Amino acid sequence: MTTENPNLEQCYQLLNLNVGASIEEVDAAYLKLSYQKLAEGNRNEAAAIKAAYRTLKAHLEVQTIAEAEVREQLQAVAADPSTLLRQKLQQQGWQAQVSIRGQQLHIGLKGCPSARSRTAVAQIYTLLERADLSELGLTAIATVWIYGLNSASKPVWKKTFPIRQSGLTADDTDLFSFDNRFSNALIFPALLLLGMMLDAMPMTKFLLRGISIWIHEFGHATIAWLSGRRAIPLPFGWTNYSLERSFFVYLGVLTLLGLLFWAGWRQQKLWPMVLAGVLASVQFYMTWMMSANTFGMLEAFGGIGGEFYLSTLLVVSFYFPMPEYWRWDFWRYPAILAASFTFSGIYSLWRDIKRGVQDIPWGSLWGGQGDAGGDMNQLKEQFGWSDGQIVNTYNFLGGLCLTIILAVYFYFLMKQNRFFFFALWQRWLAR
Repeated sequence: MTTENPNLEQCYQLLNLNVGASIEEVDAAYLKLSYQKLAEGNRNEAAAIKAAYRTLKAHLEVQTIAEAEVREQLQAVAADPSTLLRQKLQQQGWQAQVSIRGQQLHIGLKGCPSARSRTAVAQIYTLLERADLSELGLTAIATVWIYGLNSASKPVWKKTFPIRQSGLTADDTDLFSFDNRFSNALIFPALLLLGMMLDAMPMTKFLLRGISIWIHEFGHATIAWLSGRRAIPLPFGWTNYSLERSFFVYLGVLTLLGLLFWAGWRQQKLWPMVLAGVLASVQFYMTWMMSANTFGMLEAFGGIGGEFYLSTLLVVSFYFPMPEYWRWDFWRYPAILAASFTFSGIYSLWRDIKRGVQDIPWGSLWGGQGDAGGDMNQLKEQFGWSDGQIVNTYNFLGGLCLTIILAVYFYFLMKQNRFFFFALWQRWLAR
């Protein structure tokens, strides 16, 4: 062999190394053999060993650089979210085109007809929902678009869904937040059940009876106020009210409603604006367009009616924030407990009356059943309501209020936990 250009196998042999030895092993072998040959005075063999060393060294350095480039390329491919997701989809039998545009993930499924769209969406959603999005490089994705592609790679259908962000939000850890998913989904019905339990126990029902009485009197008072009449609800079962309209009362209530609307508009809260607008419209009609006879009938009706509709208003207001001037993020908790106690009592009472278990509550709190001035007595004797009409009207009102409470609860349950229910549905479809 020539010392100028030995081949690689001969180079390994000269250095007494196996083919594939590392650079460190080549360095060590060269230093050992070169020193040995020079010590023996054999300069020709030392020169041959040096040439073999240089050849191997250059070869291994080039090989190391090439391997590093290949490794970097493989790491770049592996780190590409589109490639990783495409590989996972391929494992599930989908040939897909994947691209990322800002916070949107676009997935085109080749040869997927419309008939398979629901299955495809369900499987892809389940894949993303169960996967570690950080490993896939998809933590910034907010929306997923899925397309079914024909043989010419043209979309024949498309679907979209949001990506659920994992972990608790700041609202979920704040009991005073109206967007707390746990309080809205769990504490709300728990307080309703607790209110029912308090009403079902004779001792607590007796001790808390004052709550129902005051809401009853506020039922009378709200009818008077919305009709432009003066009224003072008293917590011991009596409400003083005037039969004459008062412009001062009308203007005062309207001013309060205007302030409520303005505060809601200023703080961009829809609920107080809607509430103020509806009540202002009702106030105008009841004050200036409703007859005195109708006012008297509603005044008699509004006591027990208030136990229904005022309790319902307090209950559903649990989900709606008020302006800063009327903040009640804390007070809504005791309010719903008191309102649910009152609603449960009056609802069960009139259900029992309809079934014949109890009698209509004739008379008044202080005058007993013989008091002709009682609310039910006035409805029957002054306004011509029959017993059946009284019973059916209050039961209808109770059923309507219960429907409103349940509808509001399930609306916010679905709205604030839509990702959870959507995931359940997609898992069902993906089976």
